[in-house]
Amino acid sequence: MTTRSPSPDRAPGGKTFDRLLLLIGLVAVVTAFLAGMAAVRAGDDTPSTTVPGTGTTVPQADEPQTIKYTLNEFSIVGPTEIAPGPTILEVVNEGAVAHNLKLGNAQTPDLNNGESYMLDVGNLEPGTYEITCEIPGHAGAGMTTTLVVKEGANPDSEGSTDHSGHGGIAGLTWQDVEENMRKSVVSFPAETQGTGAQPMEPNILPDGTKEFRFVVEEIDWEVEPGKIVKGYAYNGQIPGPTVKVDVGDRVKIVVENRLDMITSWHPHGLRRHPIEADGVGFITQKTPIRPGETWEVEFIVPEQSVAMYHGHDMGLHQVPNGLAGAFIVGDVPIPDGWDVVSEEIMMLNDGGNIGFTLNGKSFPATTPYVLKQGQAMMVHYMNEGLMNHPMHLHNNRQLVIAKDGFPLESPYYVDTLDVAPGERYTVLVLAELPGTWVWHCHIFSHVEKPDGTMFGMLTALIVEE
Repeated sequence: MTTRSPSPDRAPGGKTFDRLLLLIGLVAVVTAFLAGMAAVRAGDDTPSTTVPGTGTTVPQADEPQTIKYTLNEFSIVGPTEIAPGPTILEVVNEGAVAHNLKLGNAQTPDLNNGESYMLDVGNLEPGTYEITCEIPGHAGAGMTTTLVVKEGANPDSEGSTDHSGHGGIAGLTWQDVEENMRKSVVSFPAETQGTGAQPMEPNILPDGTKEFRFVVEEIDWEVEPGKIVKGYAYNGQIPGPTVKVDVGDRVKIVVENRLDMITSWHPHGLRRHPIEADGVGFITQKTPIRPGETWEVEFIVPEQSVAMYHGHDMGLHQVPNGLAGAFIVGDVPIPDGWDVVSEEIMMLNDGGNIGFTLNGKSFPATTPYVLKQGQAMMVHYMNEGLMNHPMHLHNNRQLVIAKDGFPLESPYYVDTLDVAPGERYTVLVLAELPGTWVWHCHIFSHVEKPDGTMFGMLTALIVEE
């Protein structure tokens, strides 16, 4: 057996190998020298470093500055101004619920309590940047701030949306906060354009079928006085019109899509409807309802239901922005001895452009409910939002008589009822004591801003003698 020895010119330490090492070294030196000369010609005063063994200096890359931001309910605490340059945000969630942080196109994942994330936002040029929490509703509750990037800035100057401290919020006295609260309360109920959840009368076809026609389109919607946002509506209403039919009725649904995106019509909680009516593209129907198309379906409603209809395809985008309505079949049984004078829809929402709302309106534009002492009303809570809402009525009991449309064998009293996304609760409210009683979601960031302004998921029960 023979062995092959490497050629002297190819072996480590041979002539060819030594020449290669020398060539690599020369290229490195020339490159470093040219970079250093370019920096000198440009008058560059950035930090430099010396290439070992050459005596040549080259510019040193800037180290990114690290800036810390703390998230909480509902605040973003951190510097209000920093110097330009490469920047990393150290984001820490000290809150009880999940938060995230977005600056420009850079965004952290959702962070749970105690979690942190190093967010590289790149080379920040001078200017003003908005920082927000992108979890639906959190920016509206106060989790938004601005960052000024400028030469000579002091990054140790902290500002925030935090409402702790003597003044309630940075720069405000307690008198300012009190005045903000007073202004919002005394304007209740405020007038705005547009009313949602209005009863919808059907077209009665020759065979007795009840036809309901829906036009889906983007509209301007006044959520509170002067605040007009883009929303998605059925027949120009947010929430869409309320449908009520009798058990055994034949129903025809016609949906015209005037959006520039796909949509569908899903009867959430409507029991025993045929699969063709379920409204999910590529599963229960061939395709979603495409822009410019009209979709229709007919079916019989065989039993009592408390349901909601809403968009399902593109639902994450459309439903929080208003595309939902109530669909009631028959009557929920009422216990003996109750003088029920009205049946009401209270649709809860919390995301999109609409934000924290009751029936598409934010306080002080929400509608108060008026009863005489001893009268009662039926309320269908319907949560089309993205989070739970514990609904609390001051001093007046709520008798829960149905859950998701199913009548309860043993109704029970509450003063606070937690309604999760997709749930429907039917309650009876007895007007017990005269006065104006506050009715609201008991998550305070859903009804009060850090500066003391009342907003969002707040209304009142007015009991007259």
